[in-house]
Parts: sequence; structure tokens; C-alpha cells
Amino acid sequence: MRALLRFFGILAFASALLFVVVFFWFQSFIVYTADGVRLDIPFLRGILDEIPEDASPDPLLPPVAETPPPFVGLPEEPGLPVEIDDFRTVLVRAADLSNVAWDLAIHGLDVDGVLISMNNPSGMLWWDAEVPYAHSFELSGTGDPLPYFEQMGENTQYSALLYAFQNQLLATRNPGLVLTGDFLDPANADVQAYVTDLALDLVRLGFDEIVLTGFAYPPNYQSEAHEEALLSFLTDLSNVLRVAGASLSVMTQEADWIDAYGSPVSFHPSFATLASIVDRFYCVLSPDTAPNSEQFLSLLSTVETILGPEMHRFVPSISGTRPNEGNWLVIPEAGELFS
Repeated sequence: MRALLRFFGILAFASALLFVVVFFWFQSFIVYTADGVRLDIPFLRGILDEIPEDASPDPLLPPVAETPPPFVGLPEEPGLPVEIDDFRTVLVRAADLSNVAWDLAIHGLDVDGVLISMNNPSGMLWWDAEVPYAHSFELSGTGDPLPYFEQMGENTQYSALLYAFQNQLLATRNPGLVLTGDFLDPANADVQAYVTDLALDLVRLGFDEIVLTGFAYPPNYQSEAHEEALLSFLTDLSNVLRVAGASLSVMTQEADWIDAYGSPVSFHPSFATLASIVDRFYCVLSPDTAPNSEQFLSLLSTVETILGPEMHRFVPSISGTRPNEGNWLVIPEAGELFS
């Protein structure tokens, strides 16, 4: 019995020794590749898969999926002008919305949008503004532009014209807000809050653009301090509207750009400064200025000198015959848009 145990012990020891020898012998023929583990045994070549020439004797981690670099398009050729479509719109008083033949206004005149005057210099609002200040001073109306937006179509740009600081009713009912006459003080915090609230309420109604008119200080009150205060307010309002998904534009008169002789005049704040704040410059022409007239061409020349490559943001008003090219704001003649 003892001899039998000794025999099995020697057999187990020999087996373990043979396993260790075989293991270390095969270890020299193991090759780790990106495809897995291979045995490179000389007398078995041709039977096992061929070992790649670039196989490494060291273990390799599984390949990491590489993200291809983003496609970078060819750079635009320098010097090529950027094509910008002409912009055409029509000015309508909110009180006349129910009388407008919109098929003629939008399609017959081939315009891209409608500019609706939502108040007037008296300070009375056409719509029921959700602004406490307007209700407390009884300035809100009862109108609603939403039904008319549905008639105009989805591709129409809706712009609201808003008298900013010229407000006869508010000047009478709260003299503490007045700078002079019926012109409210643009530097007054309550005045700024009121105009901002009105603009945001118009955005709530669905307007894409707020166009301010009556926003510049009267000539006798123009100063560097007043200009800085006005620019600060307009900058803040522009940023607020941009966050709300709308833009800020301004409307001025032809006389703010050139005089009766076609020479440039000074406007404060300067249009070049305003160009970094507002989106468009709407301009109401004098009654005797017609498209393609000498006065009109002088105006365009002055605007181009001031705005340069931003000239496409200038939108002059016209009535009667409309040019085939360029931007324009239609101010309808009697009976042209109304049924």
C-alpha cells in the first residue's frame, strides 16, 4: 500500500513538472495581436492562422473606436459679396386692422411683413396691455391683433411701431415723469420700465420686431450725459428683446439724415452708434421725396456713407409707385389698402 501511494505521488509530481515545462514552452510562442491571442508554433504554421507581420509580443488592449474628424467645408472665396434679400413691409394703424384687405396688402403689394402702429403720441394704447402702469393711468385699449395674424399667414413678419417717450396723456397724469412738454424723461427709471414692459407685452402677443419712434432727446436737451443714458437704455432693451426672441429697430424722419439740400445732418445719438444696437432703420420720407429722385438718391448716398456694408438695414418709406429693387416701407395712400 505504501508503495502504491509513493507511485501516485511521483506521478503527480511528474505531471505538475511537465505542465510547468509545457506552459513555459508555449509561452514563448504566444503572440498578442489586435485580433486576439495567437500561437506561433513553427511546425504548425499553415495549420494555424498566419500571424500578422506587425504582431507585437506584448498584450494589446482592444482597439478604441476613433471618431472621424468633423468635415470642414471649403472656405468661402474672399471678396464675394453676401446676397441679402430685399425687405418690404406695409404700415397700418392698429385701429384700421379690421378694414384692411389683407390679400391685397400681403400678396398684391408683394411685401414680407406688416408694421402695425400700436399707439400714438397721445399715449393711448390700442391693445389691452398686461402692464399695471398702463391700467393704473387708464392707457390700455381693447384691441387684439392675434385674429389678424392668422389672416396674414405664417410667413409674415409682424412688427409693432411704438411711440417711446412722446406721451401726452401720461405727461398730464404724472408730471413727475416729464422732461419737457409731453416728452417723458428717457433717463427716468419708471419711464424706462414702462416702455420695456410695453415692448415685452407686444412680443407676448406675437410680434417679431419692436420699432421705436419718438425716442431721441429734443434738440434743446441733447447732451453727452443724456446721450449716454439713452444709449444705455436702448442697449438694455435690445438685449431683453433678443432674449425674448424679438429684435429692436427705430423709425426716424428723412430730416434726421439730410437737410432740404441733400446734405448730411447731425443726429444724436449717431446712426453709426445705433447700428450696433438696433436691427433696422425705418425712415419716413418727406412728402416731396419720391423714389429715384435727386433728393432720394442723396439720402441713400448719405446712409451708405454712414452705415457702409449695413446699408441693407435701411428701410425708407414710399407711397404710390414702388421701385423694383431695394427695401421699402409702404405707407398706403387713401383707399389703396382699405375696403
